[in-house]
Amino acid sequence: MAWSQESRHKRGYGAAWDKKRKRILERDAGLCRCAHCAKVGRILIATEVDHVISKAKAREMGWTEEQIDDEDNLAAINSDCHKRKTQEEQGKAYRPRRGVGPDGWPS
Repeated sequence: MAWSQESRHKRGYGAAWDKKRKRILERDAGLCRCAHCAKVGRILIATEVDHVISKAKAREMGWTEEQIDDEDNLAAINSDCHKRKTQEEQGKAYRPRRGVGPDGWPS
């Protein structure tokens, strides 16, 4: 799937989304609420907001735009978790980026 060529505002991520995003991060105490973290009991700082039911899936199910962006369908999520969830929704295998730790070994 290619990235959209439209601006974030045209895709529905303007000032109103920024306010809603802030509310969701505050509501979820700034912690990741993804299913994976909940399953393994991991606590991570959330920096993004995710549609629990993806926009594409919700549209397939006949949801309205108001239902898709309803706060009950939004959750705080860590950026790595967000990448994993998006790739899984697209049927792709998640391959986390590998880095080098302060000790010089792969992390």
